[in-house]
Amino acid sequence: MSITIILGTIISLVFGAVAYISSSNIIATAVSFGISLIYFLAIASQMVRRYQTKITRYHECYQFCNTFLVSLSIKGAIKSALESTFETMPQLFNKKVIGMEEFNEDEKLQYLAQYFKFNTYSLFLNIVNLWSEQGGDILNMSQHLINETRLTEEYITEANRLSIKHILEFAILWIFSLAILVILRFALSQFYGKIAKQTYFPIALSGIILFALLTVHIALLRACKLEIRGWQDGK
Repeated sequence: MSITIILGTIISLVFGAVAYISSSNIIATAVSFGISLIYFLAIASQMVRRYQTKITRYHECYQFCNTFLVSLSIKGAIKSALESTFETMPQLFNKKVIGMEEFNEDEKLQYLAQYFKFNTYSLFLNIVNLWSEQGGDILNMSQHLINETRLTEEYITEANRLSIKHILEFAILWIFSLAILVILRFALSQFYGKIAKQTYFPIALSGIILFALLTVHIALLRACKLEIRGWQDGK
């Protein structure tokens, strides 16, 4: 079970608990909990999964390209460089690209273009093909590629840091807001006792919870927005 589903379930329980404590209305509680849980299971988890796939795939691409180029400059042969590169890659990566045993070296590199759907990898293939045809110093030929992959890697790291920071700030804001709502329920018990009998109150309370859920969605959209050239979300 992913961390997104676990956190989403906890948040849904919190929304449901706040709705029940504030209104003592089963329908408002069920609506707040049910819609929140469906959102996190069906939408939020998929958003986060696509985002994690994107950054993991680029980290692997960055490691693969850089390791291969260094190995090629030392060994001077694509076959040896490819073998050395696969040895250094994570086991999870090697499991994902299993089935290439019958391919030759050029076919393996071309096949990985289906896995590394980034402009960076396309440039990497062009450089390797050019080296195969004309020779030369592969590190000098790929200097622009190395710089570009490094800058993109730094961009991803910084984007992750800012996303975590903003999500924490957002979470703290809503924790205080919901806590105030619960505290007022007990601090103004007589007032709450009167308005809780009104038909509009559980509806309004459910609206507040659903609005909080909407802001969660907007925050996730911004946090998961990461533009890497060549990659298309959802594909």
